[in-house]
Amino acid sequence: QENTCLNAAKACNLNDTCKKYRSAYVTPCTTRVSNANLCNKRKCHKALRQFFDKVPPKHSYGLLFCSCPPGDQAGCMERRRQTIVPICSYDDKEKPNCLSLQVSCKTNYICRSRLADFFANCQPESRSMSGCIKENYADCLLAYSGLIGTVMTPNYLKSSSISVSPSCDCSGTGNNKEECEKFLNFFRDNACLSSRGVRVVAYILKCEIWLSYTLLLENGLQIKVK
Repeated sequence: QENTCLNAAKACNLNDTCKKYRSAYVTPCTTRVSNANLCNKRKCHKALRQFFDKVPPKHSYGLLFCSCPPGDQAGCMERRRQTIVPICSYDDKEKPNCLSLQVSCKTNYICRSRLADFFANCQPESRSMSGCIKENYADCLLAYSGLIGTVMTPNYLKSSSISVSPSCDCSGTGNNKEECEKFLNFFRDNACLSSRGVRVVAYILKCEIWLSYTLLLENGLQIKVK
């Protein structure tokens, strides 16, 4: 089985817009600013937001939601997890608790509105074909990618191929632990995000990426597929 994550990376490099904005976030997300700071997280987040706002979904989603072949699960999943350069954009020396992170998010209008979109568009529904209420899995993926580059940036967990979470936990939440777990599980255990809807989109992206990549190669990289 082919590695769609690898094909997505190749297709991005062959697309001017994707290559431009990918390079634009990789640089600030990997440039050490001092002995104490691995990077400028604010600049990294801003560049990530631009990437997902400017790059066509067939390329940005191709990198973010690609599927991994059975023969390369561990390596492929780790490459996919590294898409957003988590050492800068995601990882923290000390994880905040999720309720504190939610409060921090709501003080910023971009994060606040995008988190509201995520909760509105990623409501799971077990009886729907996509796993999403109103079958709106495309809106859910758009809302999910919109969170990347905010303090609520989510990413794949190391221990799982499909579970995602913002960089937070529920330690120190006291009597509010149940509320915190509910918030965290909306990311980690969400049928709209992790199951059928994503697989449908992944299949569509696989076809689009394969077609784009093939046409570019066959035409000497002259054709730009929309």
